Amino acid sequence: MKKKFLLGIMTTIVLAVLLIGYGYYNLKSNSVYYAKNTPHKEGTEPVLMMLVENLYSVYNPDIKGVKYEFDGNPAIKIFDSEGSQSSYFSFMKSDGGYIFSNKDKNVVYKFNEKFSLIRAYDTNDGFTQISIEDIDENEAKNELRAKYQPILDKQTEPLINLQWIFDRVYRNKFN
Repeated sequence: MKKKFLLGIMTTIVLAVLLIGYGYYNLKSNSVYYAKNTPHKEGTEPVLMMLVENLYSVYNPDIKGVKYEFDGNPAIKIFDSEGSQSSYFSFMKSDGGYIFSNKDKNVVYKFNEKFSLIRAYDTNDGFTQISIEDIDENEAKNELRAKYQPILDKQTEPLINLQWIFDRVYRNKFN
């Protein structure tokens, strides 16, 4: 009787660990898909946030001119046809913020953890700070989205949809 009881407890523990592990993996690897469908405050960009935050886990398609960096802060670099870096997008683990460097406009944008613009720098003028009142935040976000759309388009859908769990876990982050 004791052996059956212990076997039942061990089986339950193993199943619980497997389910929790699969749930965690599912939420991380499909976070871009879930972010597309999650409610969020206007101005927040959950899709872009999840793409770069979970770069280790999400699908990283092999696209010409795109390079993924995993050492240090996760980042995505885009190169033009001549091989020069034209864009850089990174999640800064230390402060939870995001960096977007747009070489086409010679500007580096710094966003906070809620994806609101907090700083901008002119790279033509020795990295001098630009007043954020002079920057159209929506335009900067549209540029970022446009540059990284090919990666977003290739993200996978989950086998088991756990949208409701994702929404509960990230509701405070996106609102």
